[in-house]
Amino acid sequence: MIQATNELILGIELREAYAQLTYYHQSVREPVTTGLPDDPDQILIPMALRLDASGNWHFWNGELQSEADEPDQIRISDVFGRILRMETVSENGHVFEPADLLAVYLGQCLHRLKILVQGAELHVMVTVRELTECLGNVIVQALEKNGVDRRRIYLQDYLASFFYYTVNQKKELWYQDVALLEYEDGAIVGYILHIDRSTKPAIARVDKAARQPMDDSVRAGRSEQEWKKEKDRLFFELLKKVFERRTVSTSYLMGDYFNKSWAERSIGYLCYKRHAFQGRNLYSKGACYAAMERAGLVGGQNLIFGGRDMIERNISMEMRVRGKDTFYPLISAGINWYEAHHTCEFVLNHEREIRVISQPMAQGESIVHMMRLPGLPARPDRATKLRMDVYFSSPVKCHIEVEDMGFGGLYKPSGLVWKRVIEF
Repeated sequence: MIQATNELILGIELREAYAQLTYYHQSVREPVTTGLPDDPDQILIPMALRLDASGNWHFWNGELQSEADEPDQIRISDVFGRILRMETVSENGHVFEPADLLAVYLGQCLHRLKILVQGAELHVMVTVRELTECLGNVIVQALEKNGVDRRRIYLQDYLASFFYYTVNQKKELWYQDVALLEYEDGAIVGYILHIDRSTKPAIARVDKAARQPMDDSVRAGRSEQEWKKEKDRLFFELLKKVFERRTVSTSYLMGDYFNKSWAERSIGYLCYKRHAFQGRNLYSKGACYAAMERAGLVGGQNLIFGGRDMIERNISMEMRVRGKDTFYPLISAGINWYEAHHTCEFVLNHEREIRVISQPMAQGESIVHMMRLPGLPARPDRATKLRMDVYFSSPVKCHIEVEDMGFGGLYKPSGLVWKRVIEF
């Protein structure tokens, strides 16, 4: 059940051609995908900007400027493509690093909801096709430049958004496997969401089930009518591979590529004793639902999403707390690597090393990782405080940084920092 709140929750999908913006606020019953200022029904926001003669930014749909209007100062196309390539953009005396350019674009997205933003606690989930450490840092910096609190910025890929969208629909739609079909990079790709309910909590995973190229090389000079028949046949064969040995309750068709003008047989097969839906805003809505869950506005389904960005090991360390030896948790399995960060401070007794333990979330033995502290100044027992940062740069690469803090006014910090990378 969705909770009433004055928080504003945003799900933003970014891709090279366009962005989509879905929001949830107490003024609406369900997440709403918003469009352009002059065309609310156009939910695909062009990935281009223009700075008008008065110094105001706008989304740019590619239209040529009228001779009667004062010329724009800047026009920038392919905004997200430039960011993915980490280009520095220089236009008419203005220079934009990737985070600066994205900050301008996301600022325009936030401006679309300026009335709702005022006085609301803002949570933002950004979803992209593939999330890298570099891209994630740029997105976070761009949102921080727009005043968004780092603690309320979340990131995930499209497949995670597919999961969150799916499990926030009626349960009968996803009790069995769920298919996602999308046209991307000249091919139809089919994915399957499967929930393994033999574990507690249950683990959901999305896997690529089949891919069928549909570009000009496959068309091979066929006439329009012949190509429609061939596309239908190829799509039908792909669907058989996707559904093979699976019980699929629901399918989602992403985008406008699929239609009955050519896919008559395929869509008939797709819909036979199955639910099927077609739309364009599944990813931004899924991002919005995920942010709502992070904000505590919707309850979890007692599920863990085992995506490609998920950490599959628990990280802890041996520590004495209130006189008892215990394992102090640092990072919990089941979260995405770019959200995994822990800082703590502790006092050494007589140790000259730190013992960090990793344990698989599923079955498997624990591993002790020793981290020695060469050069640590000789001090009495319990007179050395250390600060430790633990974070991930990929699902399988854990970074540990330890800094000598000295001990109050008795012992000054030495300035020493020790680092270790653990790869699983």
